Amino acid sequence: MSHLHITRARMLTLAAVGFACTLVVSGCAGRDTGTSPDETGMADACDAGFTDDTVTVGTSLPLSGPAAAYGAIGTTMKVYFDDINAAGGLTFADGTQREVEVIVMDDGYDPAKTSTNVRTLVEQDEVFALAGVLGTGAAIGVAPYIEENGIPNLFVGTGTDAIPALHEGDTDWTIGFMPQYSFEVETLATYITENHPEATAAILYQNDDFGESVYEGFEAVFEGTGVEIVAAENYELSAATVDSQVTALAASDADIFLDWAVGAFATQSLKKKLELGWDATTVISAPAADATFFLKPAGEGAADGVISIAYTKDITDASLAGDAGFDAWTEFAAAHPDEVNAMFAPSAAGYQTAQLLEAALSSMDGCTREALLAAATSFDGLELDLSPIPVSTSADYPYTFQEIGVQVFNGSTWDLQDGTYTVD
Repeated sequence: MSHLHITRARMLTLAAVGFACTLVVSGCAGRDTGTSPDETGMADACDAGFTDDTVTVGTSLPLSGPAAAYGAIGTTMKVYFDDINAAGGLTFADGTQREVEVIVMDDGYDPAKTSTNVRTLVEQDEVFALAGVLGTGAAIGVAPYIEENGIPNLFVGTGTDAIPALHEGDTDWTIGFMPQYSFEVETLATYITENHPEATAAILYQNDDFGESVYEGFEAVFEGTGVEIVAAENYELSAATVDSQVTALAASDADIFLDWAVGAFATQSLKKKLELGWDATTVISAPAADATFFLKPAGEGAADGVISIAYTKDITDASLAGDAGFDAWTEFAAAHPDEVNAMFAPSAAGYQTAQLLEAALSSMDGCTREALLAAATSFDGLELDLSPIPVSTSADYPYTFQEIGVQVFNGSTWDLQDGTYTVD
């Protein structure tokens, strides 16, 4: 097993921000509380959204617009808890069964709209917590409001290094769902130094703070090793293609291609690399690792041998049949064919988010938001159906995954490599 050490100070120096927030919500909705019913045996006052019968949770996601596909995260979360409610509800630590109501709002992947939605969820719908909100800009935009109001914003769809800096006090109210971006980079850089100790590398990255932090992260780990970055090209998100950048990088004849392109650019870069006959081992980011949408469309052979991190089982790999967690996922999806696609990564992310929330709610001590946050940051070897590695969390590290693996694409599915990498 390999171990990485990322200090809190280092996290604060990295600002991997995907896009700027255009609106920051301020103001206080108040902390409405009611008393816990006598029969529960809980002496604490319950926060809004937690009653005898129901706990209400909200989320804001793109159900419309260019990123509407990610709305499947919210849809899957709601379906998951609808099933639990239909079976009598979720059993909490006090022995009471309560229904978990999930309210999903559309923000069109606009951080300003996310901020408006969150305010509505808290002040009008009186949600107990937020879960599964999507995006770096969304997390940054709502942070002042949730900090002021003490609202847990759990399992946010980002791994931005900016999360620790969102909190002025001792409490991290925002918890990222994806592995921290700097942890991802350090994991892959360490894997390269272990398996390609004398390699040369070429890197493609976004021309922004996020891209620069990725470049600097790889350089930091490679320093003092036999691995050297010999070529670097950046690209604008407004560009039509990255063909010229990949062509320039291929001219370096580097052994490793650090391909930090996103979305369609990832597919373009793999396709161009194949066309050029550049025989380099490719390393890609987690958001680009979707075989169905980004890798296979690049063409036969284009993604063979690609390396990425692993924190979710490959839902497209039929050979996983017989794995209890994978079977549970496929059975769940089959029971809801109109809402859940068993082969779709956002649906799987929604399923994992729902299971994380279920574990936190069912184990929380009391009926306050602080109790929920404490439960969500104290998992100890929690097994999720679609995670290849048990999940452990802590209050001093505001991300869900502190241990991840590395996987290699074989042209059809991902092969999980031996060993894991851990934040100490």
